[in-house]
Amino acid sequence: MEAYRITKDSPDWQHRAYEYARTDAFVFGQGIPIDFEYSHDAPLSDDYKAIILVDDGKPVAGCRIQFPSDDIGKIGRVCVTRSYQKKGVGSLLIKEAEKWILEHNVSRIVINSQDRAQGFYEKVGYSLVPGVDPHPFESKLSVGFDDIPRGYVPKKNELGFSCVLLEKKIS
Repeated sequence: MEAYRITKDSPDWQHRAYEYARTDAFVFGQGIPIDFEYSHDAPLSDDYKAIILVDDGKPVAGCRIQFPSDDIGKIGRVCVTRSYQKKGVGSLLIKEAEKWILEHNVSRIVINSQDRAQGFYEKVGYSLVPGVDPHPFESKLSVGFDDIPRGYVPKKNELGFSCVLLEKKIS
């Protein structure tokens, strides 16, 4: 299995491979309407980062990486194609993402996740951050992590899941 680090200037096939994995996992695998899945995507910026895993010439998993603040790395839009789920590929993908993030000297890594995937992230070393809305981590934070308001209560959306925030503190 090969891992590719994708930036804005990476070859087009790498961007398409990530979108393929994302579409297979979310649109076909979870029944998320394609317009809903891609409606929040912004144009690629100079700091765009993603990872794609390719097995035998086929894209099998991917994720995006962001830095909402100087000391926080974020893993998002984690997807594993349906035929590769439950085979350890997700854990491998998270390790590859963490390697890249740790090159940026962060103190924690966060993941904005569907509540139904929380158990997977806990198995790979993440902990739920209760009461914190994960949505502010989608862009640059205007406050520090500890200054984010608490009291958020996840609510199921029209697709049947809610979003939660998980973190891994880096020593």
